[in-house]
Amino acid sequence: MLSISIILEMILDKIIIMKLKFLLILCALLLSFSVKAQYDISLEIKNSESDTMYIGYFHLGSTYSFDTCVNKKGKFRFKRKDKNMPNGMYFFADTKGKFTEFIIQDETKMSFSTINDDWTANMFVKGSKMENIYYDYLKKSKTLENEFKKLSSITNNRNEYNEKLAILRHQNDSLKEDFIKQYPDHLFSKVLLCSKPIIPPTNNIYNEDGSLDSLATRLQAFQYYKRHYFDNIDLSCDALIRTPKEVFADKYKDFWEKVLKYDIADSLIYYSDSLIALTKEGGDMYKYFINDITKRYLTDNVMGHDKVYVHMIKKYFATGKVTWMHLSDVEMNVQRAERWENLLVGKTVPDLACPLDDDNSQWHSLSELNNRYRLLVFWSIECGHCTKEMPKLAEFYNNNKEKYDLGIFGVHTEGDLNQMREFCQKYNILWTTTNGLYANYNWREYFDIEKTPVIFLLDNNNKILAKNFSVEALPQILDMIEKGLLNL
Repeated sequence: MLSISIILEMILDKIIIMKLKFLLILCALLLSFSVKAQYDISLEIKNSESDTMYIGYFHLGSTYSFDTCVNKKGKFRFKRKDKNMPNGMYFFADTKGKFTEFIIQDETKMSFSTINDDWTANMFVKGSKMENIYYDYLKKSKTLENEFKKLSSITNNRNEYNEKLAILRHQNDSLKEDFIKQYPDHLFSKVLLCSKPIIPPTNNIYNEDGSLDSLATRLQAFQYYKRHYFDNIDLSCDALIRTPKEVFADKYKDFWEKVLKYDIADSLIYYSDSLIALTKEGGDMYKYFINDITKRYLTDNVMGHDKVYVHMIKKYFATGKVTWMHLSDVEMNVQRAERWENLLVGKTVPDLACPLDDDNSQWHSLSELNNRYRLLVFWSIECGHCTKEMPKLAEFYNNNKEKYDLGIFGVHTEGDLNQMREFCQKYNILWTTTNGLYANYNWREYFDIEKTPVIFLLDNNNKILAKNFSVEALPQILDMIEKGLLNL
């Protein structure tokens, strides 16, 4: 028979076990709730004129609405267990065109209340200190904005206008600087910093005679501006992707399409790697930079810029750093980059040989050309663009082949050979055009030929000097090479 003490011990053990099970279940429920209840945001607008409210976010220059609430009493609640609200700038908007922006910074449960006549000026927020700090700034900024508008009525005294304008601008700048200094970790501080201009130092360059070299001075200032373009933009902050376009998206786009527009591939590669290194590896900004730069130079038509695409694939895709993309898409890009790498400017093309006709009796090759420059031309009689470009190339070749010591090796990619010969005779196309259906290697795969015409300019050792250019650009390209000015 068990003693009273043992029985009591067993009862206590059961109670403890039951409590532990209850705590484990409670913890599981709480954990499940914390994971599922991704956001809970309410908005109350006194005297609201709309019964429908949207909540949305900014993303790389675009706006997206992701939740809707209908309530005729001006009380709206947005609560979802299956969606998250990552840090960034968001907005409320009604069907009447009214809206206000707000910030999500690690807090996704809060209550907004305001008055219909001016949402921003009357906004109060419960559950978020960061949000109230942000709206306090907006209210002060709105006051200054109203003062700016009043200045337009001062027209009789220009000096007074300029003095007051200078004071207001100083107050506005001070408001920004004070906010950044007081709340350096606030997302809005990073937003404000993005608008801070890059001002190159004044450092004039002079010629030997003491005169100002204005061109060199401007170039030096531009180089400084280019190197420091992102100094005020925290690229480790993924939330900047989810801000209005003028904050980050426009600046990012201008950097590649305006500031770096005329840069060579090696410079583009340097800035690509340098900027990606400033992002948070695996974060949204990191993924965006890699995706955008890779796509940008996959489709870029500037000669030599394909080197950037090859670099991006080799450094990020082929090394397993692009984990967010489907494996088959990664592999497709790696294979394409491997083909493109063989075709970069400066690479040497293997000697290509093809027969003249279908009987394979007479073969010709690139190496038979003893000219200083060789053009390798892929074209077809069935290609409408080819039939326009080949007569232009024939005219240039016939008039300039001695001047440039130029030879051409043509490869007919598809179509009737007899029609091709008749076309060549009609337009005085004098170079040898071979039958590309037979060859000593798979040129279509090696040269990545998907459409025609495709033209490669080679030296007498088959090194690629230029490629994928129009016939109209050929004279300029040859002249630049002759003068040593073509640097790709």
